[in-house]
Amino acid sequence: MKSAGQPPQFIRFESFEVNLISGELYKQKERIRLPEQSFQILAMLLQRPGEVVLRGDIQKRLWPNDTVVEFENSINAAVKRLRVALGDSADQPRYIETLPRRGYRWMVPVEFIDAGPRFQNSVPPVAPLAERAHYLIGKRVSHYRVLEVIGGGGMGLVCKAEDLKLGRRVALKFLPEELAHDSTAKGRFEREARSASALNHPNICTIHAVEEHDGQPFIVMELLAGRTLRDIIADCANSGSTLPMPTLLDFGIQIAKGLEAAHQKGIIHRDIKPANIFFTNNGQVKILDFGVAKLQEPDVEPDVPEVRASAGSEAGATQSSHLNLTRTGVVLGTAGYMSPGQVRGEKVDVRTDLFSIGLVIYEMATGQRAFAGETAPLLHNAILNSKPKPIRELNDGRQSELPSNDN
Repeated sequence: MKSAGQPPQFIRFESFEVNLISGELYKQKERIRLPEQSFQILAMLLQRPGEVVLRGDIQKRLWPNDTVVEFENSINAAVKRLRVALGDSADQPRYIETLPRRGYRWMVPVEFIDAGPRFQNSVPPVAPLAERAHYLIGKRVSHYRVLEVIGGGGMGLVCKAEDLKLGRRVALKFLPEELAHDSTAKGRFEREARSASALNHPNICTIHAVEEHDGQPFIVMELLAGRTLRDIIADCANSGSTLPMPTLLDFGIQIAKGLEAAHQKGIIHRDIKPANIFFTNNGQVKILDFGVAKLQEPDVEPDVPEVRASAGSEAGATQSSHLNLTRTGVVLGTAGYMSPGQVRGEKVDVRTDLFSIGLVIYEMATGQRAFAGETAPLLHNAILNSKPKPIRELNDGRQSELPSNDN
């Protein structure tokens, strides 16, 4: 039985048992492997049996931090994998009822149980993905020894590690489990990572290598110490101030220099936002996460029909390098920082990054976003049809020293 005030962690329904701590699903003592996103949807349904779990709630859980994805197809795919694991059917459901355009509902009774011997011996995590990966700590992955888990979420797991060959500390970023077994996604992941690894600039987080361990692709990146611009802006807002003008200008110049270097290589970032800009302890700005990056199409394209990659289109992902490398179902940008071209689904060039830089500078100067909205459609409408308030109306001149990293 579950303890009063504690969320259920061990659940049984019919012949299945679920450990929400370690992310394990069993049927008659046999473990069933589920992708991360499918398991998270199962957990939401089991914790609210008989209630409607809205697609919007699923979106927020699987893709936090304002990340925008083509989530409709991604949710459908994750639920389909879950149904396969449970032996369920969309046409004649036993466990998961679909409410068109609304969400899903768990149909059978569930029982909250005490941890049995099998569950007691399981390895607990700390968050859906990051904590489950704590078993990696101290283990060797290729020629790297994992030291700690430092981040995780919908786009993968990040660990601090030691390079045993070169004797340096690095960061390892693993591809999300649900994409690791998708050959098209893996190919895109590796191509884009290698493109970004060609960027050698002091204002871009360096990618050292793209490797694989036990079938799990990962990127080896420069390990940084400091905090994101998002955290810095939040600290200023909490103190009722904004970034001092010299700091704002310094940040803006460094961001622009890093992006100029990427653009000269034909790479567009497409997801410039405060969370992807890192301020190191030695005062250097680093642009993070070129995983959304896109190789820029040449001005003159060959006289052939354009082929765009789509979910289930292997051919689309193997076309020549001037084509869009980003597939359906992968992050395309962040709602509040997208350019009008991104919102409209048009081909983008370097101007999309310049637009996003402007939004970041606006937020540094005012402490608030240029465009507001509680949902992606509202934000998109604001970007296309409204103008931000003038900075002079929002910034009354209050500025502060850059908050220390100890705050």
